[in-house]
Amino acid sequence: MSALSFSIKPFGENGWLAALSGGDMVERALTANAAADALRRLPGVIDSVAGVESLVLRFLPPGLTAEDAKAKLEETLRRERTKTKTPAPAIEIPVSYGGEHGPDFEMLSSKLRISGEDLIALHSSQTYRVLTVGFAPGFAYLGPLPEALQTERLATPRPRVPAGSVGVAGAMTGVYALASPGGWPLIGRTPKKLFDARGDNPFLFSPGAAVRFVPVDEKTFAAMEAALR
Repeated sequence: MSALSFSIKPFGENGWLAALSGGDMVERALTANAAADALRRLPGVIDSVAGVESLVLRFLPPGLTAEDAKAKLEETLRRERTKTKTPAPAIEIPVSYGGEHGPDFEMLSSKLRISGEDLIALHSSQTYRVLTVGFAPGFAYLGPLPEALQTERLATPRPRVPAGSVGVAGAMTGVYALASPGGWPLIGRTPKKLFDARGDNPFLFSPGAAVRFVPVDEKTFAAMEAALR
């Protein structure tokens, strides 16, 4: 596997886009997130947003010139290269797979030519890392997903996906912390509370955290959901 590297190009007005390559998925994602956090603290930086293998830096002249902003971006990415040792313990997420909680479960099982039991076993046998958090508040991108479960996004996104839904797309699995539109095939849902407005850190997931999915039946799901009301 090649060493982590990056390339930088202009991104709109007063912005730079860094694309990361080499290393592995976790290393790229966590390096991007660590660099984004560090860059946000610099004078002249409007914002810095990390993706799974990219980073956008927006800056405001004359406080920060384009050349200086690019230099800061390069310097920070080199400094913040992140070791990928998996933290312990992992966050356990109970999931009811299939049925009303996983409306795309049967379709995906047929498409991937694996049994429902194997789909559950494959998805729940991995320890994932939170790669980044985005496109909707608290939405967690986790990976890497076993190759046997990788699939495309839905052709037509759903206008509303229930909070706690678990989906798969590409090399990742994702968890919707809040109800929102979404285009990932849904295989299950968790009764676990993923958002608490009263907490100092209202969302459960943050980049770098380790996560494991634990299968539960519908009766257990219902009991856990009722206990949280």
